[in-house]
Amino acid sequence: MPSLRYKALEKMFSLIGVNKMLDKEGEQWNKLLADYSGKQKKPLKVPYKRLKKDGLELIKKNFDGAVVYALRVRGTKPKKAVLYLFGGGYILPPDPGDLILCGQIASACDAEVWFPIYPMAPDHRLIETLECTLSVYRHILTRYGHESIRLFGTSSGGGQAMSLCLYIKNKYPEIPLPGRLVLQSPGMQVPPSDAQRGKMERLKKYDVMIPPVFFDRIAPVLAQGEEAYLLSPLLCDISGFPGIDVFYGTHEVMYAYLDDLKAHCERYGVPLCAHIGEGMMHCWGAMEFVPEAKAVRQEYFKALNVGGKI
Repeated sequence: MPSLRYKALEKMFSLIGVNKMLDKEGEQWNKLLADYSGKQKKPLKVPYKRLKKDGLELIKKNFDGAVVYALRVRGTKPKKAVLYLFGGGYILPPDPGDLILCGQIASACDAEVWFPIYPMAPDHRLIETLECTLSVYRHILTRYGHESIRLFGTSSGGGQAMSLCLYIKNKYPEIPLPGRLVLQSPGMQVPPSDAQRGKMERLKKYDVMIPPVFFDRIAPVLAQGEEAYLLSPLLCDISGFPGIDVFYGTHEVMYAYLDDLKAHCERYGVPLCAHIGEGMMHCWGAMEFVPEAKAVRQEYFKALNVGGKI
């Protein structure tokens, strides 16, 4: 049963109308994209004091103009790495909470966590985003064996983790894929199929964050033509992909992808472990101060520690 704190948070999101903020079309949609483009240009507020208090060291790097942070427990030599891909529909920039979660992953998993602030829409296409994250992944491969690397992604970051593996498989087959994918509330087919959209329409009365129409409107902004396949791993050959841990809440529209994901992984022989949050909203693990988020983060850490060479 959801905690009182969680219920209060969900009610607050409902009253604010977070999902209505993304339910725009025409000129209002263009204005929304322009507003987010402006927000992306503001520097991330790094929680240095919190990270230092938690015993973490932070290194800031630059990869072809993209800012990348690397975190690990101070004085350690981690045996594995995690590439953390933040969410936000490819338009919303990260916040300090992402770096705090990176630090928790570093501590709980004895890992070096890499956090790129990748280029976002509408100024950049998905292919540019993937080339950026791929450059970071290539660098991590010079330090760690691929079996010891994990991709962790939330929302669109989870979808991007799948897209990155798909991109590597199709364009750079000589590059080995990571040891595991751990995905929170990922988009798996954008735009969704008619059947998926029907499920989303039934779920939207519970979802306080994402309107189903968002997927249709963001798709052409991100990729068109020959690049469109990158938005829909469920329509592609994913044989050879690493094992996947996926987390969905029953009160989010993205839960509509789960049945198709299970069938697709079975078809291509990809190990899948599904974690279901009963009554949970989209990316509930991001709400650090609610008990449900603290609990699911422990599941993240366990999943990141599964398999591969530790």
